[in-house]
Amino acid sequence: MIHTERAFERAWLEIQEHPTFSPDGDSFLVLAPVREGNTETYTHIKHVIVTRQHIAVLSHGRHEVDRILSWDTFNNLIYYLASEEHKPGQRHLFVVRDPSIDDPRRLESHCITCDLGDVLWSSRYLYGNCTHFNALVSPHTESSSNSYYVLQCEGPGLPLAGVHNATSHRLLKVIYDTRPTFVSLLRHLALPKQKFLEVPLPQGNRAQVHMQLPPSWREELRDAAYPVLVEVNGRPGSKAVTDKFSIDWGTYMSSHSDVVYLKLDVRGASGLSDKALYHQLGGVEVQDQVSVLEYMFEKYKYLDKTRVGLWGWGYGGYVTSMVMGLGNQQKVYKCGIAISPISDWLFFNSAFTERVLGLPADNYKGYVESDATQRAKNIPKQSFFLIHGMADITTPYQHGVQLARALTDAGILFRYQSYADEGHELKGVLEHVYRSMQEFFEECLSLDSDMTIKDKETDT
Repeated sequence: MIHTERAFERAWLEIQEHPTFSPDGDSFLVLAPVREGNTETYTHIKHVIVTRQHIAVLSHGRHEVDRILSWDTFNNLIYYLASEEHKPGQRHLFVVRDPSIDDPRRLESHCITCDLGDVLWSSRYLYGNCTHFNALVSPHTESSSNSYYVLQCEGPGLPLAGVHNATSHRLLKVIYDTRPTFVSLLRHLALPKQKFLEVPLPQGNRAQVHMQLPPSWREELRDAAYPVLVEVNGRPGSKAVTDKFSIDWGTYMSSHSDVVYLKLDVRGASGLSDKALYHQLGGVEVQDQVSVLEYMFEKYKYLDKTRVGLWGWGYGGYVTSMVMGLGNQQKVYKCGIAISPISDWLFFNSAFTERVLGLPADNYKGYVESDATQRAKNIPKQSFFLIHGMADITTPYQHGVQLARALTDAGILFRYQSYADEGHELKGVLEHVYRSMQEFFEECLSLDSDMTIKDKETDT
């Protein structure tokens, strides 16, 4: 039997992990798009019986299944990770019964970790600050009377993990708990305040926003005006806003330079409409970066609309280039940094490009309109910083060269930084990259650079 999955109209199929087969090989589980409602599609679990050519959808709801963890064919249970409905930034452990021939009963999917009630009630204090989980499930055989799973808390609190009995869900052992070591250390740091919110988008979509407010921010400071930095991802099917614990460059910039640091998930992100991106990359996901900020300026008066910058890496660098290439059509962003950006889709990974844009012969207009070099002439002078590794095989260096040439031909003054022998992630020069980015934004957005000056004096 050959099983085929077809994309819905004006959509494409994401590459998923290999199918999970039953021990006898007569059936398997696969992740595939399923329509929920009239137009929305979400990734769910399908059970395919090879011998009968029968397909059943096992998980349902307006949320995304991330991964199938284990298929306990002895007890006819399937464990998987998925987001919770209306909470795309969370990830929880679910279990559902498979539609076996011997046991035709159907059970609704049950979330083991949601709300920490019911099955994990005895462990609620351990996982009290956890809404983003990972898990490992042991295989269950007839010879073993028990099965177990390891539950890993990944945020928003500090990471920890415990072993549970899969039948009673009782906590058997704490494997690791980082809280005793790091809670006291974090108390001595001036960390940003975290906020998660939704912003309305066209066609009933809602952008997910993660906002890091600097330590100096107070609700009562009505006349304060904080500069804004936006980190752009935008790659179709990606997810930037999650409850996962992290301390990164955005955390540093918010604390060090009194910046409001934002991450956005707009149309095209996991769990949001991807139809709008079909055959037209660089369109709605670019416009959403502007409209979300315009909405936030109206709602949050402490955001300084005259000092807003954005930056992105890879696809995020492409979106940054396209946003800055809007020129006078956008009045939100003053400057941007594009790291290893895609500039021309004709020279990018065809497996990804043709899945979304189609073949160049069939969608020539879409390729031209998605070309970042076509917008280079609209980028304001001295507002753009281009960074690229010369050994990049993910987004070849040719993309950076083409964008730089388009800017040069248009007479646009910009900053360009290349790194010899560095790949897409620029692992060997990360400190230099981030210091360069900080300096660029300090100049462009008039950030407080006192700390940087002291650091330079110390170095000398």
